[in-house]
Amino acid sequence: MDKGLLGRHLRLLRDGEEGFASFSLLAEQSGYGRHLAGAEESWRLLLARLAEALARFLRNFPQPCAGPGVADDRLPGAGYDLGLAAVSSLRQGDLSFAAFFHLLKCLRRVLLSHLLTLKADPVQLLALRGELDFFFDQFEQSAAAQWFKEEANSYHLRLREAKRFILSEKRRYAAIFYKMAEPAFIIDHRLCLLDVNSAFEIFFKVRRSSLLGRPCREVLGQEICDACPLAQALAEHSSFANIELVIAVQGQTRTVLMSGSSLGHLRGEFPGGIVIIQDISEQKRVELALQESEEKFRTLIENVPDVIWRADREGTLLYVGPNLKKICGYEAEELLGKNRFAGVHAEDLAMVKKSYALFFAKGRELNLRYRLRRKNGSWIWVHDRARPTADSRAGAYADGVFTDVTKLVRVESELAEYRSWLEELVEERTQDLKLLNEQLLLEVAERQQAQQTLERLTASLSRSNAELEQFAHVASHDIKEPLLLIVAFAERLLARCRQQLDARGEEYLRRIVRAARQLQVLVDDILQLARVESAARPFTLVPLDPLFAEVLAGLEERIIASCAEVRVGLLPAIEGDRTQMRQLFQNLLCNALKYRKKDVPPLVEVQGRTLPGNLCEITVRDHGIGFSEAQADRIFQPFVRLHPGRGYEGTGVGLATCEKIVARHGGQIRAKGWPGRGAIFIVQLPISQQPLG
Repeated sequence: MDKGLLGRHLRLLRDGEEGFASFSLLAEQSGYGRHLAGAEESWRLLLARLAEALARFLRNFPQPCAGPGVADDRLPGAGYDLGLAAVSSLRQGDLSFAAFFHLLKCLRRVLLSHLLTLKADPVQLLALRGELDFFFDQFEQSAAAQWFKEEANSYHLRLREAKRFILSEKRRYAAIFYKMAEPAFIIDHRLCLLDVNSAFEIFFKVRRSSLLGRPCREVLGQEICDACPLAQALAEHSSFANIELVIAVQGQTRTVLMSGSSLGHLRGEFPGGIVIIQDISEQKRVELALQESEEKFRTLIENVPDVIWRADREGTLLYVGPNLKKICGYEAEELLGKNRFAGVHAEDLAMVKKSYALFFAKGRELNLRYRLRRKNGSWIWVHDRARPTADSRAGAYADGVFTDVTKLVRVESELAEYRSWLEELVEERTQDLKLLNEQLLLEVAERQQAQQTLERLTASLSRSNAELEQFAHVASHDIKEPLLLIVAFAERLLARCRQQLDARGEEYLRRIVRAARQLQVLVDDILQLARVESAARPFTLVPLDPLFAEVLAGLEERIIASCAEVRVGLLPAIEGDRTQMRQLFQNLLCNALKYRKKDVPPLVEVQGRTLPGNLCEITVRDHGIGFSEAQADRIFQPFVRLHPGRGYEGTGVGLATCEKIVARHGGQIRAKGWPGRGAIFIVQLPISQQPLG
């Protein structure tokens, strides 16, 4: 074969378009033509390098060869090196090995088809075919080996990158999961907890170690688990979001949003999932409060008898309250977007527009009355009001309210007429009033004189009372001194001269002593009655229970001597004069013990209770001889005795003293009696006293 012809043919393939055109055609026919579009220059270069390599490879052709079908031990040559270079330059982008190797086959076919068309001896062509097959086998084998080697290296590199990525993602997941502000947990296919974050522990107030492995329903509750679609998401490898639930946490009800997703296989075995809980209790509370506020505002607007409105700077109505229909006859929708001055009376229109313009221009309050036409054509008076706000000062809009004051205007008009009539009437009555005033002045002067006379009489009476009290006090003391002497000397005379006296003389002396002692008791009782006012002390808090105990202790000998039984219930504490309170209840108890039935031990019952109106009531009941109901009015009069001459000693002053003490304390005392069945004394006293002047 002519070597010059072979070399020229290879140069044509290297330098011309014929070879690459044939290669492109084969690639298109096989469906791999799109892989040439982005790497055309690289394939052109590879075709040229193949032609050069073939030229060098066939430089010594023909050479001894084993012939077809015989083993060849030749070392790798240009074809091997070119296969490595082809992989390095063309293995990029989305080129797959199948496409790459098929395109190499196309190159082989193109070169073989051109070289084997040379006119040569058949034996030489057969030898040439063997050489070319050897060259291209090395080329393709080295390219395939290099491709798979680089693919393996790339795979291991990607595997290492994937492992580093997975480790990084695990760390990132741990950082995100454990530091999430929302409670979150991970479960397995059995809905058991695999992990929880710190926010979950804080939210549910439990420790992480006590939760792991426990079923989700034990932590959240069966009702929550039934409402949560997590099980379905695990089965379908899907997710869910913003499921609103109400859960109980440590006795408190919390509203939460639950979102979750399937995580696929956990630990290479079972599908798992993650759930995130968002506490919206406060948001829910705010929403409910906002709803209540909006409902109250809406109810307020609907129930306010006035019409609330909003309009822009030009007067276009943006909102009208529902009461518009009741006042003007229009539905709110009929006036929205229309000018609010359209229904104003022509005589009032200029005033209204001027006030409205000043409202926006200078922030002046809108407060005026004008006439407004209703839907039926009638006219009403309205009172329109609006206060400047930030929006009105910015020229955005005005918020106001107007009221139907037609009746008020009518009433004011009528009042103006009445006022004119009243002025005339007042003028007519002025003269009459002057005359009446003069008469009243005379009457006032007369009453002042009468008042002065009454004050003089009162002062005189006060002096008389004071003099009487002083007289009673002095007289009682003056009487007590001689009485003491009479009793003392009569007792001495009776003791020393009893032998010289006959029976009648001794009886006379005994009567003198007994009468003198009775007179002493009477004087003491009169002194006590006089001291109610003269020896009065300031009021203090007096607990009646210990006070009655003192009274009973003082009457202990008399109670024992008469075999009496005194029952005292719980008594309140009151403000009063402690000494006089003691005297009051001592007199009442002595009275109950004195008027007893013969041969029957006395029984006295004392009870207390609180009454409405700052009052307390103390009752002293006995089961003695009693008295007639007709005598109840006389029993508190001084020196009055209902049972004289029956063996009951007394002066008739004790109960009068009781009434005077009760009166000084602002209370009242009354008695009820039943002959042979006893009596009851009822004392009503204020619990707290006003300061005495």
